[in-house]
Amino acid sequence: MTLPYRYVVLGLVLAIQASVTVGTIGLPALAPLIQADLGLSRTEAGSLVSPFYVGSLVIGVPAGYLADRLGVRWTLVGGQALVALFLFALAAVDSGWLVPLAIGAAGFGFALVNPTTTKAVIAWFPLASRATAVGVKQTGLPLGGAIGAAVLPGLALAVGWRDAVRATALLVVLCAAATALVYRERSEEGGATAPRPGSVFTVLRNGNLWRLSLVTVLFATVQVSWTGYFVLFLTEAAGRSVVEGGAMLALANVAGIGGRIAFGLLSDRVFGGRRRIVLVIAGVGSGLVAAATALVGPGTPSVAVALLALVFGVLGIGWNGVQLTLLAELAGKALAGTAVGLGLAVSALGVILGPPAFGRLVSLLGGYGPAWVALAGAMVLALLLLATVREPARRV
Repeated sequence: MTLPYRYVVLGLVLAIQASVTVGTIGLPALAPLIQADLGLSRTEAGSLVSPFYVGSLVIGVPAGYLADRLGVRWTLVGGQALVALFLFALAAVDSGWLVPLAIGAAGFGFALVNPTTTKAVIAWFPLASRATAVGVKQTGLPLGGAIGAAVLPGLALAVGWRDAVRATALLVVLCAAATALVYRERSEEGGATAPRPGSVFTVLRNGNLWRLSLVTVLFATVQVSWTGYFVLFLTEAAGRSVVEGGAMLALANVAGIGGRIAFGLLSDRVFGGRRRIVLVIAGVGSGLVAAATALVGPGTPSVAVALLALVFGVLGIGWNGVQLTLLAELAGKALAGTAVGLGLAVSALGVILGPPAFGRLVSLLGGYGPAWVALAGAMVLALLLLATVREPARRV
């Protein structure tokens, strides 16, 4: 029996998402080594991922609209090429101030990849399985982060952190080549014609999209601050080694993989296509875990720390696929890329500003504990704003 092509698409975009994030979202696992080599401050070392999302902030909407107009295949190839190029550049830096520049430049490639892979899934999958498929696709981000957290520390200790980063760049090059060879546009099958996009201003005038995007600013702040500082927190305040800290972060990312699939299934199968209720569950749970992280110390059993990482992974990372699905559905298929680009652009503020603000709070408040509690407070604000978002009565 021939595998339906939509599942080939799903496997391809999953591989793309994972490859572009091994050496980027996986970087916090190398934070202590990069910090020691280049003399980074705690805030700089804990915010390595933040510049990666500047591209989404700057070109998120144009990138999504480019996918709507130009098509998925070559937008994806171009985005991956940019990521690989600047990962190679990151491996060559000789000064700490160049690190965020290289990571930020790679993020412009990611700004092309992320909304475009979502558009590919929206184009090829029907409503009944859409959130699940987007959730599977979005597992590529924590999967890449998990691979990076699990593999990069050991690889870096063996060959140096620079060669470890170069290896991740080569992986992106391979996936870009596969994209050029394998992906075909939806309109190429059976003469079906994909809907043409209208004006970008249709998206920009949609109040629901803006409110959901602002909700995601706060969700992203909690997710990236927790994952960005967790290894540093464990090594500085809880007496753990870099390798153990990396393993805990890898566990959280692996749990995020399961969470994204589970939340997609929950939305599609249990809640009949409703998306907002799933985001409420994720927000309440991840806020509670963020607050509970403040209780971790040198005497906390490793099993308890692992359980905390596991639960945060499911709840604090697992929400993303449902959120992207709702963004796309609020705009419709023709402008799905543009809508997702808008959401990613606005939510990038949380990724860019959240971790540095968290690091500043740690310094100002004299420890990590109050800062973890502040993350829980941010999630309360997110849930209040989420209550104002209206789901579409009819999705296409």
